[in-house]
Amino acid sequence: MSERQEYRDLQRLIRRATLLGDRVGERVFTERIGVGRALFLVLQTIADAGPSGADSQQQIATRLSLTKGAVSRHVAAAVQRGWLTVQASRVSQREHALVLTAAGRDLLNRGLALQQERERLADLRLDPGDVAAAIRVLTAMCQVLERGDQQ
Repeated sequence: MSERQEYRDLQRLIRRATLLGDRVGERVFTERIGVGRALFLVLQTIADAGPSGADSQQQIATRLSLTKGAVSRHVAAAVQRGWLTVQASRVSQREHALVLTAAGRDLLNRGLALQQERERLADLRLDPGDVAAAIRVLTAMCQVLERGDQQ
């Protein structure tokens, strides 16, 4: 098999894994914790920002490779359901900080437990060295693609 064909196969498998991961993740998260995986990832990103919350929906969108509109819809749903509050930003008057409520932290903890359960299933099939190699390859591919995206 040629190197070009192997690269095409890699691209096809990446796309397939991404689509399957999104589809299965949305279904499993919705069934088990009551929200889709995308909304869970938005809440997780906000929690990862620390106790003062995330300062920018654009930062969240960039980190998760979502549109700002998609993040805005997830944030609005989370605020409406009582999982997030919107507070004045410590960085900019034009931005608002997003902070998890107690109910949001509870939802996040249930989602993290589900995520760990799913990761344990993958651990049964994946060799740690193969995972490390895949991370190196995908990081390099993302760097090349991000340069192309910025042009």
